[in-house]
Amino acid sequence: MNKDKPEQMKRILLNAIVVLMSITAMGQQQHNYTINSKWNFIKNNSIQDITAFSSCKNTAEIVNLPHTWNSTDVIDEELGYYRGAGWYSKELSIPTVYQDKELFLFFEGAATKADVYINNTLAKSHIGAYTRFSVPISSYINFDNTSNKSTFNITVKVDNSYHDDWPTLKGDFTLFGGIYRDVNIIIKDKVHFNFEEDASNGVFITTPTVTKEYGEVNIKANLRNNASVDSKVKLVTKIFGPDNILVQQKTKKVNLKANTSIHYNVALNPIEHPQLWSPTSPNLYRVVAEIVDSKTNQIIDEVVNPLGFRWYHFDAQEGFFINGEPLKLIGVNRHQDFKGIGNALPDHIHIEDVLRMKEMGCNFLRIAHYPQDAAILEMCDKLGILTSVETPVVDVVTESEEFAKNCLSAHREMIKQNFNHPSIIIWAYMNEVLLHPPYKLDDPKYKSYCNYLRGLAQQIDDLSRTEDAERYTMLVFHNSISKYKNAGLTEIPQIIGFNNYFGWYGGSYEKVEDRFLEYRKGVKQAILITEYGAGADPRLHTLEPTRFDFSQEYATEYHNHLLNLIKKTPYIAGSSLWNYADFSSEARVDAVQSINNKGIVSIDRKPKDVFFYYQAALLEAPFIALGTKTWSQRTYIEDAVGTGISTMPVQVFTNQKSVELFHNGVSLGIKETKNFIAEYSVPFVNGVNKLIANNQSDAYSQDVSSVRINVLPIELNSFPKAGISINTGDKRFFYDDLINQAWMFDKEYTKGSWGHVGGKPYVRPFKRVQQPYGAKQTIAGTLNDPIYQTQLVGIEQYRFDAPTGLYEITLHFAELEGKETIHLPYDLVDANDETMSLKNRTFSVSVNGNMVLNKIDLMANYGSFRAVKIKTQVSVKNEESIVIDFHKIVGEPILNGIEIFKKL
Repeated sequence: MNKDKPEQMKRILLNAIVVLMSITAMGQQQHNYTINSKWNFIKNNSIQDITAFSSCKNTAEIVNLPHTWNSTDVIDEELGYYRGAGWYSKELSIPTVYQDKELFLFFEGAATKADVYINNTLAKSHIGAYTRFSVPISSYINFDNTSNKSTFNITVKVDNSYHDDWPTLKGDFTLFGGIYRDVNIIIKDKVHFNFEEDASNGVFITTPTVTKEYGEVNIKANLRNNASVDSKVKLVTKIFGPDNILVQQKTKKVNLKANTSIHYNVALNPIEHPQLWSPTSPNLYRVVAEIVDSKTNQIIDEVVNPLGFRWYHFDAQEGFFINGEPLKLIGVNRHQDFKGIGNALPDHIHIEDVLRMKEMGCNFLRIAHYPQDAAILEMCDKLGILTSVETPVVDVVTESEEFAKNCLSAHREMIKQNFNHPSIIIWAYMNEVLLHPPYKLDDPKYKSYCNYLRGLAQQIDDLSRTEDAERYTMLVFHNSISKYKNAGLTEIPQIIGFNNYFGWYGGSYEKVEDRFLEYRKGVKQAILITEYGAGADPRLHTLEPTRFDFSQEYATEYHNHLLNLIKKTPYIAGSSLWNYADFSSEARVDAVQSINNKGIVSIDRKPKDVFFYYQAALLEAPFIALGTKTWSQRTYIEDAVGTGISTMPVQVFTNQKSVELFHNGVSLGIKETKNFIAEYSVPFVNGVNKLIANNQSDAYSQDVSSVRINVLPIELNSFPKAGISINTGDKRFFYDDLINQAWMFDKEYTKGSWGHVGGKPYVRPFKRVQQPYGAKQTIAGTLNDPIYQTQLVGIEQYRFDAPTGLYEITLHFAELEGKETIHLPYDLVDANDETMSLKNRTFSVSVNGNMVLNKIDLMANYGSFRAVKIKTQVSVKNEESIVIDFHKIVGEPILNGIEIFKKL
């Protein structure tokens, strides 16, 4: 007897089971699963082809998808980030029985150009960072009939280089590279819903007429037969109600010729008394389309789509209406990146973002400036958030046929891939394309450029109305009607979007109402305010809000004015504030390097004060929130000598008429709200302070917050145990959230106290300066740029009338002038207005007569815009003060910040 025979029989039986399971599985509808794990990755712009990549594959790192190669270099201190090629590769094994099926790779997002190779042969190239694409791969696989499994190689070259013909060319956001969304393998029957074209699911739903009494439903299905023989199938369409009960079913017989596609229209019976979809009642029906084999009655393919019954229109004078009722569209814009991971987000973050928007009270989302993950629109459908989706043509265009072709392709893919979402009401395109034109207005080429823009806009608009006659089209302008009118762009779209930043980059928000009137007079279409906003570093607070100070307080003040103006202006159909979350913009040099801080939540999704303000202003259910939740640790000086109390304003955000605030168990009284805010003066004591805010209505609501404050004494008889941290030349409080250090702004010295002698705050040496003080420049060597972006110039002394003891003093410096000053995008100051000067500065510093820094030259020793921190110690004897003298040698002495800590 052969000893190996039982083992052989076992293997044969096992193989038979695997084959049987595979055959059984393939008798069912399509299979679809992600292949995100364990890809080999090399970032190398010098690898020219697949052969060169294969030769160095052994140097690859292992990554999982979603993945971007720009998660860290966009936040480092070097200007610029990697824009080039990255190579991904993996081996994939599949059941050999799949050779009788149709196999596809399905990419949900790869930026910007992707070349997909199967077994070293180019299977497909796709240009477009933000739309999905499918790759047929069956013909490239060598199926192994001697094995149950067949293995093949997938290699993808992804390139986010700047290319004249690849939109987006540039914008105020980071153009991340990589396979940053899921990759799927899809197995279908030879007969299937055709998603090879534009990566849609092959079924398109329209509702030609909807009323409260009935809703019409039409289905256009794109069927594909990749077999070499004709096929007879049935197209079965089922509609399930919001309660998952089958409402209607229709079956049509279809004859499919070999190797052809067919568009098949199905007019279903009207649904009587449909449950309407709206922001308040987002009733979703479900449409299931099946391809059924006529002989076996087996389902061979199936797609499921949402269906919402609603009708809507925009009116130029009266705004937006849905289901016959007026609705002011109020919402946000959104970029798709997150702290530490760039744009390679898991689905959970997309889902949480939309949930948070709904919790804020949004009924509108402008998905800018590009289509985003499918989870976004799925959540908007479910939660009742109306949306605008946008083609990624931003700022500038290239005057070429290839660029136009890629724009139109991206727009077509965007429409077809998202066609069935009831939340979508607008297809948008070409954001602010005359903000930074490549030619000056008096250059003859400018007119030609505008002619090209007009022609491209008309093509995109025509494409939109051809592919989808129901939705509106929108073109988005920056704050200049005349430029767009003269270019002939104002007559093309059905809606005009205006981005308005009066009160931030320049001017006063008090002037915005006049600008709105100019918009109304300048165009005939309905108007949306598609962007408005103010930067707010979550770490900065102030008692004197000022335009462009990046404080949370000014952002709240700004949004309070704008939102109330928008709500009361009938011809403004709606608005979307900029932005939901802080996002990466690598070239920015605001308070947080490489981050656009206009979000109402931070880049890691922590709410700012203005988020709570919008909740109070938009929610109907009782709501109350303490602004102190975003400023839970702070330092401030006492009100008067010896009181130990620092009185500071506290805002309570609520939609209730009045609130009562308790501080450490003591009521501070009942106050009426104004524009959803009640403001109290709270007598904070040193240590932890507990605040409780209650409303005064029957629908009870409450919020609780704790604030830990280091109350600084005016006279230093008892030196603060936590020390003193002062940001000089500033009027803002700063909180270092990484080490829980609270900084206070500076004050002048008075006898018996502490502060500076001489000096004045540094102001940027430019015309039309945006912020009132400090530099707008990245500071190298620190994450705490606001500490070093402000300084006292011409300081003579800093004094502390401190008691006897041993003290550690830390001095902070940064040279804010010099040859490294550069003009950066979005500064909105003309380059020729800059006064580029190289100033010599040398000074010495002594403490109580002892030289600490002898003839320091910051520019020569450290360079400009670099943080310099120097520690020293001083022993204070009886009746002494700590006197830090700044000795002028050449130029003016400076000081950016000072810390003092009593050691003994």
